[in-house]
Amino acid sequence: MKVKRLHLQNYGRFEDLKIDFAPTAEKTGNVTVIVGNNGAGKSQILQALATSLSWFVLKLVRDTDGFEIDKTLIRNGENDVKVNIIVDFGENNPTPYGPVEDAHWTISNVKDGRINSFSRSIKELKKTVRNFRSNLTSKDGLSLPIVSFYPVDRGVNSTFMEISKNFVSDQLTAYENALESSVSFESFFAWFREREDVENEKSRTIQNLASDEIKESNRLIHSSLALLEKNKERLNAETDQTENEKLIKTLNRLIELRNYGTEQIKQGISITDRSLEGVRRSIKRFINFENVHIRRQGSPTMIVEKNGEELDVNQLSQGEKSLLALVGDIARRLALLNPSLDNPLEGEGVVMIDEVDLHLHPKWQHDLIDKLVKTFPNVQFILTTHSPHVISDRNDILLYSLDDGELNEMPNVYGEDVNTVLTKIFDVDIRDSEVEKQFTIIRRAISNHDYSIAESNIEQLAEKLPPDHLELLKCRLLLAQAKLTDEPRHAED
Repeated sequence: MKVKRLHLQNYGRFEDLKIDFAPTAEKTGNVTVIVGNNGAGKSQILQALATSLSWFVLKLVRDTDGFEIDKTLIRNGENDVKVNIIVDFGENNPTPYGPVEDAHWTISNVKDGRINSFSRSIKELKKTVRNFRSNLTSKDGLSLPIVSFYPVDRGVNSTFMEISKNFVSDQLTAYENALESSVSFESFFAWFREREDVENEKSRTIQNLASDEIKESNRLIHSSLALLEKNKERLNAETDQTENEKLIKTLNRLIELRNYGTEQIKQGISITDRSLEGVRRSIKRFINFENVHIRRQGSPTMIVEKNGEELDVNQLSQGEKSLLALVGDIARRLALLNPSLDNPLEGEGVVMIDEVDLHLHPKWQHDLIDKLVKTFPNVQFILTTHSPHVISDRNDILLYSLDDGELNEMPNVYGEDVNTVLTKIFDVDIRDSEVEKQFTIIRRAISNHDYSIAESNIEQLAEKLPPDHLELLKCRLLLAQAKLTDEPRHAED
């Protein structure tokens, strides 16, 4: 499942906006990134996507309508609003009810007391949902697409680990709170504990079975040895030596197996839950935390191993907690939705993240998209960001810039330095405008051989800037080279 196009009319800042999402004919990757100033409308695009996709999710889960478009989002001076979406369901949308691949639907709303000039159309959506429901009814282990929105309001305010009596963890619970305007991540932490409880119970069961088998092996060994001792003279006299050796060899092997099983129990037999393993792998790839587990003494809490030290998740920075919960929650939803996949992280669908760089140090930002793509290779990501590090991450990103409601596709900036990205994409000066003006005066003065002016401005900047300022050092070097070049020419004169 992938969103192909979104069409907004009279929505927020947009009078009439069409936006295509990767993959496209030109951009074969699965990542679309939207940049722009605060208030440009980036979040409104993701909000419109979430509202549209809620109609698919809620029709599928409960056969109810999706979210209505908030009337406050109707463009100033207009009476109504319309959102149209085209989604490619691919193999997730087979016969008998068709269409086979693309489905589109339209939702709209109108101010009170006005007539809506936009019609609502969900005919193809209903066919699509019937396809899914029919296949869910007839096929065990059917994979479903992830559909999830992570807005700016997604801080980890609680790491609630208690499992309520009404807690349910089945395939369709992956869609719970998936498209809301805020995310608490409580479901992720509760789910992690529930799965780990199941994992631990299975391990204990296996240990008990192994212990019972070892007891039975010991009984057989003792009885066989007693039989050998009792019939020792008869075996030596009447049994072929080859048969005797086979019997002794079998007993020795039985003893070896018994000893091996005993050693395994001493070391602790563990059964790994496939869903949890996917979450643990994801967290390790993004944050390099090891041995993620729940400590149950006192108030249950999640524990991670960071640089060899065990830490309560509540001891982590907001950036660490947010990224752990975000990545873990995506992996959790994929695990629930793809019960028959050997690797649930290879499930497909669409994930929208507003300000994907939120709370993250630049070191974590620069390869964030690359990690998302490698960890969740079949998921379509639609992201917004203010970070130059994020958009120079890969060469297959579809990049848009929003400015005053206008959308423009931007060139690939893969491998560009941060300053180039800031000026080319974000239209931001790389340094203070007054300082840059003085550097311009210095360069122009050197070019015109006005070395005294250049030296004066260099000294003025040297009083304000650190001594190892790179651009200042470049200007000093440029001035020295220009003087050396001029000396032979003056000597000839």
